[in-house]
Amino acid sequence: MEVDHAIETRRSVGRVKQDPVPRELVEKVLESAVHAPNHKITEPWRFHVFTGKGRGDLARARAELAKIQAEAEGEEEELAAGRISRERKKAFRAPVVIAVISRGGRDEVETLENYAACAAAVQNMQLTAHALGLATIWRTGPVAYHPYMRDFFGLEDGDRIVAYLYLGYPDVGERPRRREPASSRTVWHEG
Repeated sequence: MEVDHAIETRRSVGRVKQDPVPRELVEKVLESAVHAPNHKITEPWRFHVFTGKGRGDLARARAELAKIQAEAEGEEEELAAGRISRERKKAFRAPVVIAVISRGGRDEVETLENYAACAAAVQNMQLTAHALGLATIWRTGPVAYHPYMRDFFGLEDGDRIVAYLYLGYPDVGERPRRREPASSRTVWHEG
């Protein structure tokens, strides 16, 4: 697939089949990530891959965090049970969930640049998955930034969760995406 075609046709796909994704395809997706640009070659990315029953680890962590949050907010037991169940199920949305972590840098600027490099790495992963006939959706949300999840992943100061990348075979047809042309958002400064 030509790179411009891959960029223009890649979509976020939230509905995927539960068919297992071969490990060698997941490894190709991961390998593409490490070729993202990163200032001073810091290679700040770390990956946690959850597949098969291994997704249960992520499900338990998400459920425990939902329980903690429900208790802190004084949520009624029935509502809390629903919240916990919904969070647990999110780990099983796709046959593969990849948590992409950005390592903190030696200072604030390097930490920011590391995060940007990891965002580029996620885009590489999405494009590679698309070229392989797989679908992805990049998720984070408040759960990704909670101290409980930081502890779950063993994050240090400055480390950040950049993405939960859900990966699988698409379970929906292709849909065109509308985007404004770059010209509508570009200011040229010419001599």
